[in-house]
This record gives sequence, structure tokens and C-alpha cells, in this order.
Amino acid sequence: MRPLVLEAPTKQLSKHLQTYQPANFDEFVGNISLLMPLFDTMKNVVFFVKDDQACYRLVSKTLIRRSGLKNKKALIGLTTEQVFLKSQGKDYLNQDLRVLREGREIVDKLELHSYASGQLGWCITQKIPVYDVENHIVAMVGISVDIDEDNERILRKHARLASVDQYVRDNLDQKINMGQLAKLANLSQSQLERTFKAVLNMSPIQFVQKMRLEHAIRLLANHKLTVTQVSLNCGYGDHSAFSRQFKQFTGISPMNFRKIHFKEP
Repeated sequence: MRPLVLEAPTKQLSKHLQTYQPANFDEFVGNISLLMPLFDTMKNVVFFVKDDQACYRLVSKTLIRRSGLKNKKALIGLTTEQVFLKSQGKDYLNQDLRVLREGREIVDKLELHSYASGQLGWCITQKIPVYDVENHIVAMVGISVDIDEDNERILRKHARLASVDQYVRDNLDQKINMGQLAKLANLSQSQLERTFKAVLNMSPIQFVQKMRLEHAIRLLANHKLTVTQVSLNCGYGDHSAFSRQFKQFTGISPMNFRKIHFKEP
């Protein structure tokens, strides 16, 4: 079963958290902890609450499992630097601190997580600052919902999107225009956007970005190809633009990703 059935509840929770203002951090954690048994049943959702120092205070079982730790107690008090691969963990920590210190909400961010356990996984992430009654940020809530990896199977059931999927796969080394994709699906661009989000839980642009990055990861496994050659094969005319976007989604550079995940024999 696809995980999109969880999209509506998590989005609704995000909206409620934007308006809920507890008296203090302890009250917030006490109230949210009542929901943890529910989040623990959601195998495709990572849910967490962090304090104002960006340390985990509440975590769902999915995060524990992917972190390779034994239980929740082992994760409480840690930051992302100790849970994710070092360079990615540092970037996530800086992201957390911007949410906590500047109130910058993260909305529908496509990410490829690289856990310290070695597990990789695509997700759409939300991070929301929590304000107390005096309008001070006292916590942050994060929700990451997995993206179904089997896009091809899902899209086969949607003829209009299947043609878009095939076109994108056949043209990953070319520039891809959203207008072209809408025309292929015989939809307006706004209709294409709504349909993609309903079916795949991501926008058409995010879908193209995901396909390009997955192709790049496959190519990075071939040590005979330089990073510049990989970028050209993925539709990037500028090597630096490719590296920036790769790091945006993974938290690490293409070269470091290759060193970590595809060590030379």
C-alpha cells in the first residue's frame, strides 16, 4: 500500500502545530508525547520533537530503526550530527538552528537521507518552529514522509502521468520544461502539479529532480566517470550547479557521496 494515505493527517497536524502555543517546552512535550504511539505505527513516517538546542526529545520508532540504534533512549539528547553521516548531519543541524533561531519553516522539502546506519531514503520533510504563549521559540517539530520508490508501478495506473514518467527517464541528459510535461499529459501546468502531488506526493519539478539525482547516483557507482561527466549525463551544463543541487538534496558533495557509498574495489 502506498504511504500517501498518511499525507493528509501529517499535513493537518502541521497546520495545528502552527497555531498551538504551549505555556512552555515541558507542556508541549507532554502533550505531543500522547501522540507518539500513533506515530510509532507509521513505518513510512519519521516524526521528532527537538528542544531549542536542536537535540532530539521525542522520536518515532522509524527514526530509531533507521539510525541503527537500539531504543529511543539512545537517541534522546543527540543532534543530527550524531545520527546522520557527518557532513549531512552538520548541514541538517544548521537547518534546524535556522528554524529554531530565525523561525524559518521548512515546507515540502525533497531530501535524500543518508543515515549513519548506511540506509538511504527519499522523503518530503516539514520542520515547524513551536512558539510559547510569550511568542518565544521553544521547540521544533519535524515530519518526514517517505516517497514510494516504485514510481514506475504507481504511474502505470495513471496513463497521463506514465507518458510524463517515460519522457523524463528518456531525457535526463536534456533540459526538461514543465510546459512540455503538461502537454504530454494533456493537462494544464496547474492540473499537472495537483495530479503529481495527489499521486506521488511531490511536484513535477521535484519528480524531475529526484529522477536526475537517482540517475547521478547510479553513474557515480562507475568510478571510470568523472563528476563532470556524470553532471553532463544528468542534464546539467554546469558542473558546479550539479554539485550544488546534489549537496542540497543529500547534504554532501557528489565526490564525497561516491567515497562513502561506492568505495573502489
